Amino acid sequence: MPQANPLPNRLILGRVFDSAHPVRSREELLGRRRELDELLAATLDFGQHAIVHGARGSGKTSLVRIFGDHADQGGAVVIYMACEPGVSFSELILPYLRAIPTAALRPGAREAFARGLDALPATFGPRAVVELVAEQVSSPVLFILDEFDRITDTVVKADIAAAMKLLSDALATVLFVLVGIARDVSDVVDAHPSLRRHLRTVALGRIEPTSVDALITNGAAAAGLVFDDRARAVIARASCGSPFHVRIFAHHSALAAVRDGSSVVREADARTGLKTALEHWASMNHADAATFVRLVETGQNLHLLERTARRAAVNDRLEQDGSAETAHTNILADAVRAEPGMDTALVFRDSVAPQFLIAFIMLAEVSAPASVPTARQELPDAVDS
Repeated sequence: MPQANPLPNRLILGRVFDSAHPVRSREELLGRRRELDELLAATLDFGQHAIVHGARGSGKTSLVRIFGDHADQGGAVVIYMACEPGVSFSELILPYLRAIPTAALRPGAREAFARGLDALPATFGPRAVVELVAEQVSSPVLFILDEFDRITDTVVKADIAAAMKLLSDALATVLFVLVGIARDVSDVVDAHPSLRRHLRTVALGRIEPTSVDALITNGAAAAGLVFDDRARAVIARASCGSPFHVRIFAHHSALAAVRDGSSVVREADARTGLKTALEHWASMNHADAATFVRLVETGQNLHLLERTARRAAVNDRLEQDGSAETAHTNILADAVRAEPGMDTALVFRDSVAPQFLIAFIMLAEVSAPASVPTARQELPDAVDS
């Protein structure tokens, strides 16, 4: 009698549904072909700087990592680093300058570049950077500044904008790719409005339903599992097209099935997966989780509450436009706040929270579908405190 295929272990599931790290290969970057092509065209074809922005969990780092792989294959030198808060412009840029390989320099410029690099003062500005690289660097070089939103010093941001403008004016082959959240676009452009013609912005929204399904399918196939249609529907409804949430909900759902000795992930496993993911999230966000439990336990206007959460999840904000959804936001209390720099929009304090609010609502539907939800019987114990 043929033996059944062994169930995957936790390490395999953690690898194929990894929500904590960027994707590892081009094949894993699903639903971002347009954004990848736009980024490659901007930098390699048109010689423009770029800003990649999107909400937490939208896959910004994954996109730029795969972009860097393509750009490197296309002949560019890609230097990737993550920003640290509190650094000066000099401290931020010097490691990039030191990482420029000699192969990227024009013939005979190696010694001159080394001398210029050594001669930089402890504190230098954008013009010094341009004077160093404009004549010495001949190959396309991309400075990828990931987690740019961690830079809060407006002077540093203004210096970055000035460097980008000066590099473009000097026809330098060194380009900046800034990766962060949406408000960083206006911060940089406002510092140098003329930078707009040298800059391309690439916004990451939510991935399409077909890509959500493909993400689940690919992960399941790699793990030797099958997700049935009802399980997929549960994950798709809660995740709202966020790659982070698709992976974390699918991961916990798969673990629930495997614990029961099944290679098929069913609706009950998916709901168990939502509950476990909620417990983990709630353990790190007691205040918002307690607010969500309170709202769901009332059993009132849950449909409108889900529409509000979904709108925030899909658009990354709630525009105060007088709609039923935005009129409903007052019940969310401190879980939402005004978006920095915008008087007409609200954002969830925890940007990954809207999908977890939807998960709370979905679990309450099952715990007491015909009456007031007894949410504490179904929702995470971690929020009771």
